[in-house]
Amino acid sequence: MRSATTSAAGQSRDPRAIRTRARLAAAFTAVAARDPDTPVAVSAVVAEAGLNRSSFYAHFDTTGALAVYVLEQALEQLPEQDLRTRLRGTASGEEASRLVLGDIIDQVELQRVELAAVFGSTEGGTALARFGQRLADNIAYYFDRMPMAAPPPPAQLATAARFLGHGLAAAIAAWLVDKPRRPRAELIADLVELVPTWVHAPDPPSTT
Repeated sequence: MRSATTSAAGQSRDPRAIRTRARLAAAFTAVAARDPDTPVAVSAVVAEAGLNRSSFYAHFDTTGALAVYVLEQALEQLPEQDLRTRLRGTASGEEASRLVLGDIIDQVELQRVELAAVFGSTEGGTALARFGQRLADNIAYYFDRMPMAAPPPPAQLATAARFLGHGLAAAIAAWLVDKPRRPRAELIADLVELVPTWVHAPDPPSTT
């Protein structure tokens, strides 16, 4: 049996398989959004997707595995959105960081029941590593494309991306399973403060 946290990894790139995973992911998101406090059942996902259970289990072992997959897919879209915000100067560097951190936390929140179960399970370390690597990849993408007046050496940037990505993942995962959880705004404020100031894009130029 595949690992519950890795069942989507290394899967077929056949277009039909990709479309099926996309349908399952969209269905999971729709079901989870309707009642975020209730665990998502496989039966509800396949009914929403118009598929059968065998189609689900051909790609995922559990709804937790699907939740990790949905999270990874959603996070892939954030770097370009973040870059556009910073390069257009529509927000200060610190505010742009606040916005992207909020987007990450909102995505985690959308799947909080399943992700909390995964992160709290015996396979939580594997899921957390995948979460952290996705964030590290996003940060590396940002470093590679964001103009910096005096960029650090490439080795330092690579280390910073890993440090920040895996650190953010650990902090968000811990917040997700904490009882009681601190308010979202407090967590974001703390995370923004912990991001080195040189990582933030420069403030947008004055228009006056």
